[in-house]
Amino acid sequence: MKKRHVRKRLKKANRVTFKVLFSYLFLFLGKRLFGKKYYQKRIEKLHKKNAARIKEAILELKGLFIKVGQLFSVMSHILPDAYSEVMESLQDHAPKTDYKTTAATIEKELGEPISSLFQSFEEEPIASASIGQVHKSQLKTGDWVAVKIQHANIEELAEADLYIIEKIIKRISFFMKINGIEHVYGQVKQMIHEELDYSIEANNMLRISENLEQQEGIIVPKVFSEYSSTKVLVTAWQEGTKITNTEQLDKWNINKSEIAERLILTYCKMIFEDGFYHADPHPGNLLVKKDGTIILLDFGAVAILPEEMRREIPILIQAVVRKDNEAILKSLQKLGFVGSDGDSQAVASQLIDALSNFLLNEVKVDNLNFKDLKLDDVKGSSIDKLRKEISLKELTKTIQVPKDWILFDRTVQLLIGTSHTLAPEVHPLDVVKPYMKRLVIRGGGLKQIIVDALKQQVLAIFSLPAEMDSFLKKANSGGLEVNVRTNNDLMYALGQQVIFTLVGLGCVYFYQKANTPPIKLNLFLIGGIASGLLLMRSMWKNKR
Repeated sequence: MKKRHVRKRLKKANRVTFKVLFSYLFLFLGKRLFGKKYYQKRIEKLHKKNAARIKEAILELKGLFIKVGQLFSVMSHILPDAYSEVMESLQDHAPKTDYKTTAATIEKELGEPISSLFQSFEEEPIASASIGQVHKSQLKTGDWVAVKIQHANIEELAEADLYIIEKIIKRISFFMKINGIEHVYGQVKQMIHEELDYSIEANNMLRISENLEQQEGIIVPKVFSEYSSTKVLVTAWQEGTKITNTEQLDKWNINKSEIAERLILTYCKMIFEDGFYHADPHPGNLLVKKDGTIILLDFGAVAILPEEMRREIPILIQAVVRKDNEAILKSLQKLGFVGSDGDSQAVASQLIDALSNFLLNEVKVDNLNFKDLKLDDVKGSSIDKLRKEISLKELTKTIQVPKDWILFDRTVQLLIGTSHTLAPEVHPLDVVKPYMKRLVIRGGGLKQIIVDALKQQVLAIFSLPAEMDSFLKKANSGGLEVNVRTNNDLMYALGQQVIFTLVGLGCVYFYQKANTPPIKLNLFLIGGIASGLLLMRSMWKNKR
């Protein structure tokens, strides 16, 4: 792309950038002069006004700015909601390439005239995005296919626009600090470079198709590799309706709840078992066939959940179940949410302790129904105390968002939104819970949780009370906080807990060692679980 044209685009982008920047600077000045209420009354309105300004500029510049705007909407944790909503709507304004240019690209990439490759080729695209567009076609073999072709000169335009966007981000960062913006830009740049190579998308489709081969009611379109290149991707044509077209699904008498549950479980498999998943499940990329089969489309955006993270998630769940704050902190460090330096660990430990205390002592749930959840007055609570002790600056330095969770967060949000539109009565967590339970149980997880809990109690009873153990840990980390309490029933409670612990350990031991019929063996397991539950009940009733 010519330098003159790049400078012209940069000038347009800079003009809008400075308008947005100065509007915020004037409001921040107003906050200093007129107070917090003045600022809060105007900030949301300004977000919407500036989001509209940016959208108008993106539509004027077109090119890769549309794609970048969409990708920044993915990173919802760094942008106000007003921006995310506007950026999401940009998909409807993607450019189209004329047929003559499209045909020239195909012929150059595949080395043959269109008439030799296709029996028929629809000149009008059925869909268009910022990087390419899709045409419905029929091969000489008779197969109906979707042909995805990149827009002309998109690579040059991408490099120019990425350069402009990087300049803009540096200018914004000079005036105001947005935590994580540089990291997000790096991720966006990498994603765009990957999406510019359709051979990567073809490999993504082949890999996910193989992973989901045994998954009933899910289709990943077949890739026709011999008709594909880095700029052309040919896949099997699939007929279906958008997954959120509930009116059509009702006409076909399709069970929408079953579709929602199957979609969620398919993503559970991709994410937690395969560690490689389709990361853009918006309704346009999810179709449903007349027989209820779900079709996954557009594999330009995929993500990896590293094996270490997949292994650590069940460990974190176990630590939460055991209320083991030290193990929770270690897991959060391994997952990348907490830094390894001493200050970060100290702040994170305070946060975990306060949250644990808040959930155990200040949250009331009647009849085990979260709809009946009640909170004690937050004033004076552990959360309120923590808010006064830890500044927002300390918190943002401590809690980080690992790069592998950026697309994961986006994927989960889209799934929840799609599921709610499709079947509001389906609660995604209710679908995921049994799946996560199997993850925890896998490899003896449930048995290990029981054994670990019982072992901890025995050690606490026969060596040091839990309060003293906690005191020493806090003394070690420089955060002392001593609470001295008395209770006339303490000895009775301790005696109860010793009995439940010994019975539970005995049952678990015989369950592991005994060579008896299944019915008797299961009695040992039931006895161990019952003892564990009674132990936890006693601990709960007598917690100090």
